[in-house]
Amino acid sequence: MRNRFQSHALVIVIREFLFYQGRSWNFKMTARPLQFNNDMLGLLQKVHISIPCKTLDRYMEMILRHRMNLEIVFGASQLDEVPRPRLKTLADQLHRNGIRVTFHGPFLDLCLGSIDSLIRQISKHRLQQCVDLFDIFQPIQMVCHTGYDPSHHRGLRDQWLKRSLAVWEELLPQAEKLNVVLLMENVWELDPLLHQETSRHLHSRHFGFCLDVGHQNCFSKTPLTQWVEALGDGLMELHLHDNDGSGDAHLPVGQGNIDFPGLFQCLREKERKPLLTLEPHTQEHLTESLGGLLRAMGADP
Repeated sequence: MRNRFQSHALVIVIREFLFYQGRSWNFKMTARPLQFNNDMLGLLQKVHISIPCKTLDRYMEMILRHRMNLEIVFGASQLDEVPRPRLKTLADQLHRNGIRVTFHGPFLDLCLGSIDSLIRQISKHRLQQCVDLFDIFQPIQMVCHTGYDPSHHRGLRDQWLKRSLAVWEELLPQAEKLNVVLLMENVWELDPLLHQETSRHLHSRHFGFCLDVGHQNCFSKTPLTQWVEALGDGLMELHLHDNDGSGDAHLPVGQGNIDFPGLFQCLREKERKPLLTLEPHTQEHLTESLGGLLRAMGADP
């Protein structure tokens, strides 16, 4: 199994149109080139840049110029409409230039443990479409949302978990065969218990967790360090963005009230080095987030 814990590797997520919780996030790339100071450039060399599949062509020159390792975000329309030969051409171009790849699976309107069998069917189908691309993109891992919402599913939690496990159990053998890790991301969960129970049932080295600290800050009632502790060695990726706790604002690191220095101190103490994911929504937020992350990480980037 390849090394998943490169020294604080970073995934920067650039999303041009991310519709989430009824809001439209618009990543605006201006005509001027990105400007980074030397420290930012040093950090950038260690990173993955996640980008919507639909914008790969548009930003390919920038990707290759900065040697940006990618996390490719797939939506339903790209999975249905982009021909596989075209995707293979893009994958080959990335591989020829030494670009590492991770995936973020589709998530809008999906729910792995839905009581409605047709919703479960399309949820599994969308993730399966991504799994079917593993052989050409050779991603390190894929981040997945579950669609679990305690405000809707709390009274049906045990049944929800059982139904969701059936989806994971069908996808995991395929991921294991191709040496790709599937990661369960937190969104509206109040605590990490669902993640822990899912992991105990699946018991696979190719299943792990992506902890989104912005979601934790505005949706969870469990402190951030307790999430880190609870997820244990299964914590393989972090999504980093900031907010003041009132909503999922996706501010640059350091512009909300999340204790990022405390987070990195906790990671150092527990000797954990997950992939890091930075999620800016504007060009200015990209550079501001790199600067904020450098300050939060101190002398140990």
